[in-house]
Amino acid sequence: MPIPSRPHGQVASALDDINARIRRLMGQPASKDRTQRYHKLLAEWGDLVRGDVEPAA
Repeated sequence: MPIPSRPHGQVASALDDINARIRRLMGQPASKDRTQRYHKLLAEWGDLVRGDVEPAA
């Protein structure tokens, strides 16, 4: 499901950047550092999309 764009596509652009960084990171050998960086990227991704989530009724 596509994420709705906010003004000027700022969120979509930021998500594209984070997704690209995750893909590059996953191409690296598994390590503790890679795991920590992956967690940080997931947190950034979550912060960006959080505003697009509507509370359940």
